[in-house]
Amino acid sequence: MAERKQIPKSVRFDVFKRDGFTCQYCGKMAPDVILEIDHIKPVSDAGDNNILNLVTSCRDCNRGKGSRTLSDNSAIKKQQKTLAEMHERKEQLTMMLEWKKEMSLLTESQVDALQELISNEYNSHFTDSGRKGIKLLISRFGFLEVYSALETATLQYSDCEEALRKLGGICFNRKIKREEEDG
Repeated sequence: MAERKQIPKSVRFDVFKRDGFTCQYCGKMAPDVILEIDHIKPVSDAGDNNILNLVTSCRDCNRGKGSRTLSDNSAIKKQQKTLAEMHERKEQLTMMLEWKKEMSLLTESQVDALQELISNEYNSHFTDSGRKGIKLLISRFGFLEVYSALETATLQYSDCEEALRKLGGICFNRKIKREEEDG
């Protein structure tokens, strides 16, 4: 008979999460029942603590099953489906993080383009807070609008700080004017 090893809390929690804190035999959920971890292949038959051999079970189902294996493989199929869904969610999260990183790099290059315009017109540079402010304007109005507004500001104001202070207002007024023309 195989020696029973304690299942680490982290593995137990992963199994509970994977199975939606639901007994995979009867469908009862916590906190209505006490959940346990069941071995699909019993320890007495050389079953191990691998997450693929573990399933969430309520106390009644687990104790009722004992060391017998279940004749149907519905729990295994459900577990495989859940693992596939978890893998898909992980892949989507990875893609979202990659997209967010790419968007951040795009925003940085847009701020750099606006910085170039400021450098050419005023021989000046954005401060760190200035870059943050420009990023906020880009997220609110879009890059092309901010760029056009900055071109307008450089024509109207000889002082760089004055032009940058007026930039948000110029963007807003241009947006209102466009909406009035469209509406």
